[in-house]
Amino acid sequence: MNISSRNPLRGRVAGSRPVLLGARLQRTAIAGLVVLSFGAGLGFDRLGGVTASTTLTEADGFDTLEETWDLIQNDYVAIDGVTEEDLLRGAASGMVDALGDTGHSTYLTPEEAAQFNANSEGDFVGIGIYLDFETGQPVIVSALDNSPAQKAGLRTGDVITSIDGQSTEGMSEFQVSDLLAGIEGESVDLGISRPADGDELEVSITRARVEIVPVTWRMLPNDVAQIRLSEFSVGSTRELQKAIRAAEADGATSIIFDLRDNPGGLVFEAIGVASQFLPEGTAIYLNQERGAEPKPIRAVPDGLATEIPLVVLINGGSASSAEITAAGISDSGRGELIGETTFGTGTVLTPYELEDGSILLLGTALWLEPDGDQVWKTGVEPDKDIALEAGAVISRPSDDEELTADELVETGDAQLIAGYETLTGEVLAQR
Repeated sequence: MNISSRNPLRGRVAGSRPVLLGARLQRTAIAGLVVLSFGAGLGFDRLGGVTASTTLTEADGFDTLEETWDLIQNDYVAIDGVTEEDLLRGAASGMVDALGDTGHSTYLTPEEAAQFNANSEGDFVGIGIYLDFETGQPVIVSALDNSPAQKAGLRTGDVITSIDGQSTEGMSEFQVSDLLAGIEGESVDLGISRPADGDELEVSITRARVEIVPVTWRMLPNDVAQIRLSEFSVGSTRELQKAIRAAEADGATSIIFDLRDNPGGLVFEAIGVASQFLPEGTAIYLNQERGAEPKPIRAVPDGLATEIPLVVLINGGSASSAEITAAGISDSGRGELIGETTFGTGTVLTPYELEDGSILLLGTALWLEPDGDQVWKTGVEPDKDIALEAGAVISRPSDDEELTADELVETGDAQLIAGYETLTGEVLAQR
């Protein structure tokens, strides 16, 4: 079956085609969590359709598919409970699974596609976490700022072992979504395994309406601004520009750009964000499509902070567009990366809306660091490898509007402290 005439999924920008950058559907923030894949942000940079080299009926093995169909229709004992649509969608899903692109290329039924689209609006009821399913159980990659999950103390690396008493072993992301979704004000009970500490916890979290605020900032001593970007959603570049202007108006002479626990997002926002710190024409990342040489994607003009001293904070929850931005800044020599190796997304997913409302998320390109290094499954390494101590949490601008030097030390956020010391030369660790 040739699908070249089908329209790709339309984004929220008219006439453009969304691309999920570095996306891992298993990290999808789904209903009750948040949407857009972790590392999957919607971008708009591909045109044209997909052309199959042969039609389905001409392919080797089509006879086997047809025979299987006939045997099910004629001999399966419980055929009354199965529709033809179920079988065809199962075949579509099986074809995508056969690609071996686990956690990336994915087929979504119309119901799953509707859920995928509904949760990408940036305002939802849930607990506010991004998940990874690669190990067979949902693992928390990050909790959204000011979300119920963050307030309940859930951390990157926590494994959700049960939801309201049901084991999550082998559950799909959408099964987990159904259990986590609910009414604002209702609670959900989670079993949590914390490998970092060896703890087993029971946590009750009240669902709430979560509004995603992509950019927050505050002043630290010595005129250092900590600017945190929580995700690359629509308008993130504009909000970052506002934060840079406000920080400089408040006297900021250097910036700690905090990309920790940032799951990524829209590719055009990644370009816009990185361009605030990189001179025009600087390579941000390399885009490599099938059969083609890597193509550099470069910073656009009029960045607001291309010369101010800069460090970037990253960790294992930084993915996709966050990795692109961090790698571009580091490879260009523009600023140091401090923290831990990032998650390691590095594929571009293009979503295609099929005729029945289902969606095919198909890996169509790789992105590489500007120096050509692979990111997929390896991550971006920091220039200064600094981990948080057990029990320590990220200090975010939303926690306190301003910090003194002593208060900064008291946060226990070794990565933030290291960023501050790098910019100022002041040693706080001795306090």
